[in-house]
Amino acid sequence: MNSVTDYSLPGIGPCIRLVGAQPLLPVLQAAMPGWALTECPRQSVEPDICVWQQEEGYWQQANALPRGMWLETAVGAACSVIADVAGAFLRKQPNYIGLHCGSAEINGQLVIFPESHRAGKSTLTSAFAATGYRVFGDDVLALTPEGEGVSLGIAPRLRLPLPDSINAGFQDFVSAHQGPSDHRYGYLVLDERLLAHHGVKRPIGAIILIDRDNSVTTPKLSSLQHGEGLWQLLKQNFADTLSEQVLITKFLPLVKRIPCFLLRYSDAYQAAEFVGRELKRALHDQPSTYTPPSQAASMPEAAALERSDQRCWRACKAAHEYSLGDELFVIVEDGGAIHRMNVTSRAVWLLLQNEAMDIDELSKTLAEFFMPVSREQVSKDMSLLLGQFWAVGLIEPVVCPR
Repeated sequence: MNSVTDYSLPGIGPCIRLVGAQPLLPVLQAAMPGWALTECPRQSVEPDICVWQQEEGYWQQANALPRGMWLETAVGAACSVIADVAGAFLRKQPNYIGLHCGSAEINGQLVIFPESHRAGKSTLTSAFAATGYRVFGDDVLALTPEGEGVSLGIAPRLRLPLPDSINAGFQDFVSAHQGPSDHRYGYLVLDERLLAHHGVKRPIGAIILIDRDNSVTTPKLSSLQHGEGLWQLLKQNFADTLSEQVLITKFLPLVKRIPCFLLRYSDAYQAAEFVGRELKRALHDQPSTYTPPSQAASMPEAAALERSDQRCWRACKAAHEYSLGDELFVIVEDGGAIHRMNVTSRAVWLLLQNEAMDIDELSKTLAEFFMPVSREQVSKDMSLLLGQFWAVGLIEPVVCPR
């Protein structure tokens, strides 16, 4: 008969049951060394996360896996269990918001790297550990209402095999700290100097969007508008039950006071060293210049208006507006979608709030304000922007005041 053992975690309580799956226990403990997993009395009600060992693998069920999932290896099972554990912790802490990001502590503050497809946040987080910085996780960070990041105590997980081009120093570090692994993933074994224990808090000091590009020979850190950071937090979080309207009120005070950067790099180890050394010197402010409205990247695709369109347009009344630097975030109806406007599209919005205008009048006004910029370029941008504004209900056609 398979043995049944229940386990508890701080911040959650009894939450994991292993049924004949005790070989999974040391893998879980190595993968989450900063979060003490302890045996507890067998629960009368089955815990949310249950794992059964079968002949050639593991079968897991959880709230997020009501039909169960077959997992071939102990490392694969640990990855799945840890994801469910992180979700359970965030449900138990309703005041926290889970951020999908990597994070490292530099000079007593956290630098966070929101998820960006295949940009290498786990590798970059591990590289920070390799260069001597304490990391708070490579995938999930809890955010308090006061703007502090809370470590869950989960070790970074690297995708295997590592590329041949990886820095030799980083390669040595990974080899020296290699923990449980299979053909797909490997966890690093880090002590408390390099991995913050569960519950350790630090203020967020900077948001860094990452762009891994093999053509980059030297890492480069560029200042971004604060809106870039806000937009990433709105898109990379686990608060599925909260509307974007609620989230923006939570994130806005934080993003207003911390800088946002773009890090372009090819080598993660070199990038981690560079950020640790250069972050203080990075410029925080960018001048306001004409920027194509499409760069705000928050409007859905919509048919552009004909540039010869002579209709006049005015802004509809918005339910909520949130200003952040040169940018503006607008919600037309309570509970509706958030529309992000950069400096140019914000200028259009403000103009149309004061006066009904057609494409030609808008283009002329903006071209004069944002000199030097070609009237042809502005007119092309306005036909596209007004089409997008109209599609999402931000503007409406009116009789021209002529």
